[in-house]
Amino acid sequence: MRRLRFSLIILFSIFWLLIVVGYFLLQTNFGAKIVSQQLSKLGAYSITIGKINHSFANFYELSVDNLLVKKDQQEVANIGKLIVGFDKQNLWQFHHFNYINVIDGTLDGSQISQSIFTANMLRFYNTTLKFSLNNAQEPLLLQQINGGIKPFDLSSKKPYQFDLTAQQVLFKQMAVNSVLLQGYYRDGITSLTNLGGNIGNGFFVSKLKMLADDSLDIAQLKLNNIHFNVNNETDLNRYLSELPKFKLQEFSIFDSNIQLPNLTIEKGNIDITNIDYDDNQWQLKQSNFVISADNVVWFDEKLSSLLLQLSCKDDEVDILKAIAEWNDGNIRLTGSWRNNALHLKTLLLASVNYQLPDNFKQRLLPSIFNQVDIDQLTVMPSTLISTKSDYPFNLASFNVSGTNVRLVEDKRIGIYSGSLFFKANDATINKIAVKYPNLSLSFDSQHRALLSFSALINSGKLDAIATINPLQTEFESLHIIAKGITSELLNQWQLVQTPPESSNYRVDLHGEISPFSLSGTFFTNDNEYSIYSQH
Repeated sequence: MRRLRFSLIILFSIFWLLIVVGYFLLQTNFGAKIVSQQLSKLGAYSITIGKINHSFANFYELSVDNLLVKKDQQEVANIGKLIVGFDKQNLWQFHHFNYINVIDGTLDGSQISQSIFTANMLRFYNTTLKFSLNNAQEPLLLQQINGGIKPFDLSSKKPYQFDLTAQQVLFKQMAVNSVLLQGYYRDGITSLTNLGGNIGNGFFVSKLKMLADDSLDIAQLKLNNIHFNVNNETDLNRYLSELPKFKLQEFSIFDSNIQLPNLTIEKGNIDITNIDYDDNQWQLKQSNFVISADNVVWFDEKLSSLLLQLSCKDDEVDILKAIAEWNDGNIRLTGSWRNNALHLKTLLLASVNYQLPDNFKQRLLPSIFNQVDIDQLTVMPSTLISTKSDYPFNLASFNVSGTNVRLVEDKRIGIYSGSLFFKANDATINKIAVKYPNLSLSFDSQHRALLSFSALINSGKLDAIATINPLQTEFESLHIIAKGITSELLNQWQLVQTPPESSNYRVDLHGEISPFSLSGTFFTNDNEYSIYSQH
C-alpha cells in the first residue's frame, strides 16, 4: 500500500513537473515556435509568434509578442504585442475573450470585419488599420489608432459602441489628421455621434448615420479653413459620381477657399440646410443657403464682400438678398430662379465702373440662363466703357431706370420688353463727344421697340426717334433732326457714308442694324437727297 501511494505521488509529481516545464517552455522562443506551427495547421492562416508571456498575477491574461499572421502570402496582422484576457464565465470558448488589446500593430481591416473571434472589449493602442475599397483600387489607411470597440462581435450584428482616435487617415491622397470617431451600431444603422479631424490648416466636425442601404443621413457637417480645388468639369463629375446617396440637414463652411469650374470662393462662409443627393441629382425641396465671402469669381466676373441669401422650394430658388461689390461699385438684387429662367424683382447698381470685354455676352450671360426678367432696374451714377475698335464708346455718370425689362430671351442678350430710361452727363460715341445724352425705350403691342434719343453735340442739338422690328435686326424707321451739328456726324457714327454737307438737317432712314446698312432721305435747306445702303 505504501509502495502504491509512493508510486502515485511520483506520477502526480511528474505530471505537475511536465505542466510546469511545459508552462515555462511555452514562454521561450522554442515554445512559441511550436505553438506557431500547431496553430498554422488548424486553418488557412500562417501564424508566427515571437514570444508568449503569462503571469500568475494576471492568471486569466495571456500576452504574445511579435505576432505575424498571413493568408495566401498576404499580411493580415503584424502586432508588436497582443494581450488576451480570457472570459471567466466562458473559459473554454476559445473564440470568445473578455478583452483583446492590440498594441503597436498593423491590421488588414477587411479581415477583422470577417473575424470569428469575439470579445467583450477590443482595444487598440498605436495600431494601424488598412482597408481596400472598390475592389482594392482605393486604399484607406488609418494610422496610430487608439481606442476600443465594446463589445466586439461584428458577425452577429449585435449592438456595439466604439470610441476611437487616429493620428492620421489617408484616402485618395488626402490626409486627415487627429481624427476622432465616436458612436454606436444598432439595428443595421451605424450612428457617428462625434466625427472630426484636421485637414491641412483647417478642421471638420460631423454627426451622421450610415443606414442599412449604405446611404447617409447627415445631421451636421461643419468645415473650417478648408481648401477645396477642382479645376475641370470632368474631375468634378467624377467626384460627384462617387458620392453615396445622402440627406444633409445642416452644412456649414467657415473661412474656407473653394475652387470649382467657373466658380472660385475666397475666405467664404456657407450655411446650407436640408439638401438631398441621389444618383447625380440634387434635391432642394426645403433648403436654405446663406453665403458670404471676401471674393468670388463667377465665370469671369469678380465680386467682393458678397452676401447671398437663398431659399429653395420645389426646385425654385428665391433670392432673398444678394449684395456685393462689383467693378468699384455696388450691386444689390432680389428675385427667383426656376427652370433656367431668372426673374429679378429688383436690380440696383451704383458707382459701377465697367469696361465691356470683347466676349461680354458670354461673360454677362452664363449659359444656364434662357431668360432674364427684371421688374425694377436702377443704375445710379456709373461708367460704362467699350474699347472695341469698330465702335468704341464711353458713358460717364450715367443713370438708368427701367420697369418690367426682359434682358435675355432664348439665351440672347438684349432688351425685349418693358420700358427703360437712360441719361448721362457725358459720353463719347465712336470718338464723338456728347453732352447730356438721354434715351427712352418702350415697346408697342406688336413688340416693336420704340426709341427716343436726344443729346448736345458741340454747340448743337440732336434728336432722334426710331422703331425697331420685333426681331431687333433692322430699323423700320429712324428719324434724326440735327441743329448746329455737322452732317459728318452721320458718317462718323457709321449711319450714312458721305452725306451732303450741312449743319441743320433731317434724316429719315430704315435698314439693317448690325452692321448698319441704311437707306432713306436726307433733308436740308429745302433740298432732298436720297441715301442708299452701302452694303
